[in-house]
Amino acid sequence: MNKKLHMVCAGFSLAALGCSGVDVSGSSEEPNVLMAQNSSSSSVPGASSSSVVESSSGNYEFNDGDLWNPSAGDFTVNVARYAASLPAGAKTDGHWFLTTDAENGGLSSVVWPMDYVSSKDERAIVEACNGICGTVVLKESSSWDVDENPFAYVGFTLAKDSSGNPIPVDVSDWGGICVTLTSDQSFSLQLAVRDSLDLLDERTWPTFAYPAVSLPRTKDGVPKTVCRKWSDFRIPTWKRDVPEYWKTDVGAKAAKQLVAFRIEFAGRPGEYKFNIMSLGTYSEPLSSSSSGTESSGNLYADDDYPRDLWDGQARETNVKTTLYADSSWNHLQNGRWFEYTDRNEGGNSIFDWYWSDQYDGHVAPFDVIIDACGSLCCNNVILDQGELSRKPYALFGFQLAQNDSLQGVPVDISNWGGICVTYRSDYPIRMDLDPVSLEMSTDTLTSGSAIEDTDLDIYKWPSVVLPKTSSLEIVKCYKWNEFTQPNLDKLPNPEKYRISGEDVVKRAVAVRFIIEGEKGNEGGFNIKALGTNRD
Repeated sequence: MNKKLHMVCAGFSLAALGCSGVDVSGSSEEPNVLMAQNSSSSSVPGASSSSVVESSSGNYEFNDGDLWNPSAGDFTVNVARYAASLPAGAKTDGHWFLTTDAENGGLSSVVWPMDYVSSKDERAIVEACNGICGTVVLKESSSWDVDENPFAYVGFTLAKDSSGNPIPVDVSDWGGICVTLTSDQSFSLQLAVRDSLDLLDERTWPTFAYPAVSLPRTKDGVPKTVCRKWSDFRIPTWKRDVPEYWKTDVGAKAAKQLVAFRIEFAGRPGEYKFNIMSLGTYSEPLSSSSSGTESSGNLYADDDYPRDLWDGQARETNVKTTLYADSSWNHLQNGRWFEYTDRNEGGNSIFDWYWSDQYDGHVAPFDVIIDACGSLCCNNVILDQGELSRKPYALFGFQLAQNDSLQGVPVDISNWGGICVTYRSDYPIRMDLDPVSLEMSTDTLTSGSAIEDTDLDIYKWPSVVLPKTSSLEIVKCYKWNEFTQPNLDKLPNPEKYRISGEDVVKRAVAVRFIIEGEKGNEGGFNIKALGTNRD
């Protein structure tokens, strides 16, 4: 029978990382590692040729499993490997711990597939699982006095002093960290530093705003190796009054005084399986030929991806639509992201944006999402047609320019030459050029003819299709003449509305990304960057 284990740690005070009630510290001889999800090694794939690799830079290589590789017999993390130095008298740790929101009145837990008997059983479980795996059960409690998503996280401390208290270690030589895992829920990688570094924010949530990077869930149970440099880690946007010290070089500073590394699962209530399979360092290769990550122009996004319009990795909130604008509109407000779903027409489709605690049900906190992910990332798009007579849909996009009344106005972006998108998606996404703002009435003129309400269709404008991808980001570039009207022949009077992509970009209001499908379809996406396609 499955045993639901509520392990409550003083997780927000690293002086008390050990859990009460259940010992998860272990020893080098009898490691007490967290319970496994599966009962045989063949049922859980390790990091292999079937897994995929996602890195934040094509100029770094990942060293798969050099910190922790349970498939090779590792039980604790080899924190001393490549560490710049260990404090005097310190003993390396590397044992895993679990913390949930139970301390804060939540009811989240982790379900293990067998009874938690004794520390002597852990070695066999880790060998059987080839990692740390289980099912996170995220559950809210009515006793909470804050509005926050439920959460649980696993992690490891690096070293302890003679009294058994966690102490900081300089691991800047790692360059960053790579984690191979599967997860049904979005997750974040966090660098936990000393409590004394003034990162507590009691006003927002009684926790520490540790440097972090957020990532969407993995796809179809396929293992994914996620690599991030120290420079990718940021202080969360909800942290107010960030100390001056933490406003620059956040990840590098944290790596020099790291106490623990955490993988946090947070989001809507539900049950989510996970499996952490290996950990590795992320260092600069000696030569380009030694890179452990694959890179190819139109397949894998590296440091050369087009991003002159918008770079999520740089945490740019708005698209720089006026970058090549002439004097007639380069002064207008521009580049604001928006979303729109069929809920406005009787459908029930929704965006489940990542880390959207401030999500209002219609106006997504795009600045929070971009800051957390280093991209525009959506954990899940849930399509449900409700009372719609057509297929359900959800769309997002950005306006090119706005007037003083914050209404979209048509502008000429023909000198972009086209557009490039760096992205990953579980859905094919139709990208179109919209000469009609969502704030404007449908009698806007196009091609000299008024649009009739009965003819208005979300796919009528010139468009291209961004194909669905694997778990890797790709770059797709299109010229304006490649944008065509796919559904024009379905209209009762197609010639009345015929217009080319080259014509639309001379009076465009927005660029939209449209997802449609059947009821029950689910999947996420990640938009990393946008660029022009100028010759």
